[in-house]
Amino acid sequence: MTRDKPTVDAPALEYSHLTGRATQAGITVTVNVYRSAHSEDPWTLEVIDPAGWSTVWSEPFASDEDALDAFMEAVEDAGGMCDFLEPPPTLH
Repeated sequence: MTRDKPTVDAPALEYSHLTGRATQAGITVTVNVYRSAHSEDPWTLEVIDPAGWSTVWSEPFASDEDALDAFMEAVEDAGGMCDFLEPPPTLH
C-alpha cells in the first residue's frame, strides 16, 4: 500500500458498483474500486480517509469483488479502520 494525497489531473476512470462509503466505530472512509475507462484492465483499490488522505493498494485485482475483499480483510487484520487515519510517514 502507498499513501498519497489525491491528484488533481486524473485519467478517465470506470468505478465499480462496489465503490462507496464504509463506517465502523464512528470512522467513515470512502472505498473506491476503479480501473481505466473503456478497458478490461485490472481493478485498483483506494481508501480515502475523512482528511482526504488516500491509501492505494500497489497490486491490482482481477475483479472488483477481489478488491473489496482485500479492503475488508485489511480492516479485519487491523482490528478496525484506524490504520486508514494515520498520515503517511514524512520523507527526508
